Amino acid sequence: MRTLAVPASLARAATGLLVVALGSCIDAYVPEVISAPTSYLVVDGFINGNGATRVKLSRTQNIATTAAPTPEARATVYIQGAAGARYSLRERSPGFYQSDSLVLGPGQYQLRVSTTGANAATYESAPVPLKVTPPIDKLSWRRVDNEVRVLLNTRDATQQTRYYRWKFAETWEFNSAYKSSLEYFPDKKVIGARTTPIYTCWRTEQPTGIKQATSAQLSQDALLDYSILSFSDRAERLKIRYSVLVTQYAQTAEEFAYYEQLRKNTEAIGTVNDPLPVQLTGNVRRTSGATTEPVLGYVGAHTVQQRRFFINRAELSLPADWAFDSPYTDCKFQNEDVTEYMPPLAVPKTKLFETPNYYIPIDYYYSVKTGDLAGYSGALAECVDCRLRGSITKPSFW
Repeated sequence: MRTLAVPASLARAATGLLVVALGSCIDAYVPEVISAPTSYLVVDGFINGNGATRVKLSRTQNIATTAAPTPEARATVYIQGAAGARYSLRERSPGFYQSDSLVLGPGQYQLRVSTTGANAATYESAPVPLKVTPPIDKLSWRRVDNEVRVLLNTRDATQQTRYYRWKFAETWEFNSAYKSSLEYFPDKKVIGARTTPIYTCWRTEQPTGIKQATSAQLSQDALLDYSILSFSDRAERLKIRYSVLVTQYAQTAEEFAYYEQLRKNTEAIGTVNDPLPVQLTGNVRRTSGATTEPVLGYVGAHTVQQRRFFINRAELSLPADWAFDSPYTDCKFQNEDVTEYMPPLAVPKTKLFETPNYYIPIDYYYSVKTGDLAGYSGALAECVDCRLRGSITKPSFW
């Protein structure tokens, strides 16, 4: 439910922002709730039947506000089972609540929340059955029409799933534009051999779109070679090695419908042919005081299945000179001849590279005229230090 964490998307998902075009006239319809001072509770999370349940509580705000959503801190949050069992969630950081790792049995579950302070109230999600998610049988890939598609196979022999949703965590290895063999040491104010590697990094991204599918119209509860993710075959993520962790959830028909409408409200808008946004709240309600207050979010209950998948550059059989997309197309070298400073400097001293996180030395620079060691070559930090886009720590799964 990533969309629920973004104020603009929330307001759009909850109330809609409708632009109606009639002939040459365009009138913007802005519902009063967009600028209303009232803030509503946002419940972002699900009840995990085979692990830790993590829930984020926050508040809606004016759609024009650029600040992060206000977290709902110091709340009491717990899972309520149909048989009366309670499982508490502790606040790990403001607005973020987490339970112990749980293994829940069959039955119905709901989330209950008690807020404090000026917004003191009680809330609960509708009881929902715990859905058991079938495993991911296979992940593969296929190159089609200048893109790489990640394909998934899954099935439920009991015919009880039918509605599926996925989330992704993509990780890839990449290099900066230039490999630096030199490093500036500010404590000594000199340049020497590099001790901190900054050429190879790993970057992880979590796509925010909603991806789900149903087998409800099929004779078998199975999805075969279903495309869950795609990207250009020139994407930087394919240049060395790429991995994706796929998380699969089984859903009820109601939860599937909620996320499908949320997808339409937040992803399929912007043209006259797109569906009109509609009011969308979810299955959480206030149970004290103003019980008609809208609450945003849908709390489902399901077990989780995960599978990791890799693509190595060699598997793609691309030409050796294949041009991958790169964020470094504007990078260029900058040479520093330290002997040109007045008074003259000498290696290992520097002027250009002593400003932290601006220019980074790459190698020694030799005079074109004399061939003597004269200074250093370097480039902007964003072209040399891969840590600005990732981490130099290799992932444990790599």
